[in-house]
Amino acid sequence: MHLRLPTDVFEWVEKQAEKKCWPFNRVIINTLADYPDLERYRDFAYYLSDMKTVLAQYGSRITLAEFSEPMTQAIDAMLVAKTDGELQSRIDRLRVLRTAMLKTERAAKG
Repeated sequence: MHLRLPTDVFEWVEKQAEKKCWPFNRVIINTLADYPDLERYRDFAYYLSDMKTVLAQYGSRITLAEFSEPMTQAIDAMLVAKTDGELQSRIDRLRVLRTAMLKTERAAKG
């Protein structure tokens, strides 16, 4: 059988043959024999990447659920505190953020 290989493929096969001390044809045969496994690994890697995304999203939801109530209680407690000066401006900013959070929660429920 006669093959015409692109230059980059030819060079890769040649380097593999030198590296492994194999004949040129053996590198081609082994690479072709491995191809079905390589396809499976590629598909597995694709699905694994999707699963990482799903797990990350799920983890962030769990974290948010775990901290949501204590965090909002702490914010609400701070917002009713009487302070002055620079701290007051930070509390005002928290009021704005908390109002936005409440609007988002109401929109999600309704």
